[in-house]
Amino acid sequence: MRSRFLSIIAAGGLIVLGGATALAQDATPTASNLFADLGLPELTVTATAEGFALSETEVEAGRYLVTLNNETENPDLAAGFVRLVDGKTLDDLSSADELAAGTPMTEEGPPPEEFAWLFEAYIAGGVSATAPQAVIDLRGGDYGVWGDDPTSPVPATGLTVTGDAEAAIEGPAPEAAATILEEGEGGVGFSFVVEGELQAGPQIVEIVNNSDQPHFVIAFQYPEEITVEQAMEFVMFDPSSGATPGPDALDETLFTFPAYAPVQSAGTTQWNVIDLTPGQAVLVCFVPDPLAGGIPHAFEGMVSLVPVAG
Repeated sequence: MRSRFLSIIAAGGLIVLGGATALAQDATPTASNLFADLGLPELTVTATAEGFALSETEVEAGRYLVTLNNETENPDLAAGFVRLVDGKTLDDLSSADELAAGTPMTEEGPPPEEFAWLFEAYIAGGVSATAPQAVIDLRGGDYGVWGDDPTSPVPATGLTVTGDAEAAIEGPAPEAAATILEEGEGGVGFSFVVEGELQAGPQIVEIVNNSDQPHFVIAFQYPEEITVEQAMEFVMFDPSSGATPGPDALDETLFTFPAYAPVQSAGTTQWNVIDLTPGQAVLVCFVPDPLAGGIPHAFEGMVSLVPVAG
């Protein structure tokens, strides 16, 4: 859901179509040693110019360590796990067929009702170019591994997960340095609550969706101390409006975007590695709220400025 479910900050404002990790810092988190002792079954997603390939196409329901092998030159790459609902197929998880047929993508993208079903689907989370390993829970069902965006040009690939579709998943839980709670209610507002302390360097972060809509997490950092008001102004400023940035406006060229945790549905937990520098981090979600006219969750309060211990 990154491009269509994402409004990312670039060129001083919001771009409805764009990628979270395209502005990410070059360093890739070293995650393998952080998950090594869990003994979890593993899945590898290999991304090439042709699409995604899985190390296995059928697995049992359970908790998995997922690794992304990115063989593309796309710094904006992500791979998420969506359980298909009745009547939906892999084709509904990307625009690959339309683009291959020469169908132009409009600037506005497809109408929101075309991907409204994703708000009811089980979405387990996933991996990204900046966080290439994660632990996710896969319940029984037919899944599509997608580019984390229903307008992605990368075709989704199928994964069959055998077992009970509704049974709770059990397994070793990674030891997290901090937990990010996604709280709130559609049409009312959303927020991040951080339990524990984010640290400098690669660390496991547990992300729990306690709300009623899907969310992703973008983490970005600024080299100087900022206020939450400055962060909000930066997120909400629209340069196309012709308005002049305020005197305390932040310089967008100084931001780094060290982490992106893919979309996860309500009631899910995923564990991702976030690699931060000392200072502060801004956590943002731009999934649109269909109960509030499609405005991004960030505009409903889902912008959080948190300290990062050195």
